[in-house]
Amino acid sequence: MFTTTRRDGNARTRPRLLAILRLKGLPETIATGKQVHGCRIRIVPPLTRAREYPATDGLLTKEKGQLLGVFTADCAPIFLSAPSQGVVGLLHAGWRGVRAGILKKAYGVMRRRWRCKPRDVRVWLGPCIGPCCFEVRWDVARHFPVTRRRMGSRWSVDLANEVLRQARRLGLTVKGKTPGCTRHQT
Repeated sequence: MFTTTRRDGNARTRPRLLAILRLKGLPETIATGKQVHGCRIRIVPPLTRAREYPATDGLLTKEKGQLLGVFTADCAPIFLSAPSQGVVGLLHAGWRGVRAGILKKAYGVMRRRWRCKPRDVRVWLGPCIGPCCFEVRWDVARHFPVTRRRMGSRWSVDLANEVLRQARRLGLTVKGKTPGCTRHQT
């Protein structure tokens, strides 16, 4: 599990992504999604070459060694793991995906397909925009009554804590600490 930063270059371009994988000694058979800020989940089989899934913001697999990737700037990358079932997942969660329940939907697939229980699933959150910088209007803030805060004429939403709150509500095990704000990291 790793994240890249601006110093790594634009990993969204296929040549740069493959170069990063080679530098890390990883196979180039990565599955990514053509992200649309939704909550469509795909199950990834073992791949023989890199593949991009259309209109997809979540990837799950039980295939050992199968790489999964999402691209984020300010959205939250959510890493999932159910070691006893050998299942891993990676989600791209912007405010729309968080509001639509991408984490709940991914866990639902894990529960139905691989019989994962909440206590089996571990959740890590990667770097995303912090509440210090995530200014929104009421049309967005209204969807997050627990994690929104007034900031003058605007609102702030704590996307990371909203994801972690949802994970705990589902009974999933939260690992790690809340990441720093991507607007403040270089």
